[in-house]
Amino acid sequence: MKNKNDVLVFGLAIFAMFFGAGNLIFPPEIGLMTGKEWLAASAGFFLTGICLPVCGLLAFSRVTDINKFGNKVSNKFNTGYFTLLILSIGPMLGVPRTAATAYEMGIAPNFGDINPLLVSSIYFTVVYILVMKPSKLMNNIGKYLTPIILTILAVIILKGSFMGFGVPGNKIIDQNSFSYGFFGGYQTMDAITSVILGAIIIKGLKANGYVRETEQRTMIVKSGLLAGLGMALVYGGLLYLGAMANGNGLSLSRSELIMYFAQTTMGSLGIAALGMCVTAACLTTSIALVAIVADFFSERTKLSYRTITTITCVISAVLAATGLGFIIDIAVPILTILYPVTIILIALNILKIDNPNIFKGSIYTGLSFSILEVISKAGISDNLTGAFNLLPFSSEGFAWLLPTLLISIFTGTLLKGHTKIAVE
Repeated sequence: MKNKNDVLVFGLAIFAMFFGAGNLIFPPEIGLMTGKEWLAASAGFFLTGICLPVCGLLAFSRVTDINKFGNKVSNKFNTGYFTLLILSIGPMLGVPRTAATAYEMGIAPNFGDINPLLVSSIYFTVVYILVMKPSKLMNNIGKYLTPIILTILAVIILKGSFMGFGVPGNKIIDQNSFSYGFFGGYQTMDAITSVILGAIIIKGLKANGYVRETEQRTMIVKSGLLAGLGMALVYGGLLYLGAMANGNGLSLSRSELIMYFAQTTMGSLGIAALGMCVTAACLTTSIALVAIVADFFSERTKLSYRTITTITCVISAVLAATGLGFIIDIAVPILTILYPVTIILIALNILKIDNPNIFKGSIYTGLSFSILEVISKAGISDNLTGAFNLLPFSSEGFAWLLPTLLISIFTGTLLKGHTKIAVE
């Protein structure tokens, strides 16, 4: 049944889906690196960490089926795109990162230097058991954990702001602060997961009587704005704390920085409380992501749900033991390729573009320039790097943007209607 409180209910649901424990580690570090330019960095981070995920939900409401999200390029492309996306939020990046975050923020600060491989093995044994035998306990943890974490963060942010960790100084990085925040938002991985979570949101809206597409879009916009406001307050507060810490000349890792704030504002109790909550939140996130991976591949391969769950947990346990820093480093080239494609798909679906030529031209152009950017940054060829750096906006990481816009205009005007959607 429709209810006037549904906006609040779904807004909190969207917030809980996007606000994971791993998201805590990036805003303070971005503030620390950008110093007195933290507001510019915040603008970039908000675009990719808040606005883009909400737009992803809105784009999904246009198609309501992952098999249709990128099929105007081709069915093979759509399958390949979602395969890479699921692998990224699963065993390649997302799932191992939850375990590494739990270790660095929950286990190591409270129990000492325990072998990370042992911890990740135990962690993913628990994940495997709960994925295979879902428990209401985990749902209750997820339901009540977010308010607890938010309460702790509110104390840290408010008390830290009044205490004053320092005065924001000059930025530490050479990169443009806006683009640094923009690409920092990539690491939350919320935008690429939004098209998967969109299916859950749409299903929930339909169950509550919102069956028309216009109603669903309205609810997603209103609920998304509410969730976005909550994330902006949390992210903005953490960015500001990081910027103040910049003036103290702190040199801490991402996970150490948020734990430093917890200890300074709440003492050892803060470290223990935040660490345990983060660990539990990481566990619930892992369970959800592993289940998504197992569902996706068991439906598309001959491997069973159990087999895929086992493979995912084993790979994730090994990668998690390498440490949070290593996982974040290997994420950079993957996300550099995946995010522009996702941004383009979200934009085209929101605009309800029907011309398959625009989809093909835009996607393949954006993909090509993103791959060139990864190769250029790898330093394989000085000539290639030099040529790439001549492209507009390349220094900010947006070399793909102008070529993609030009090709989309070209294909939309000169090739309009000349090609039908490929059915492969």
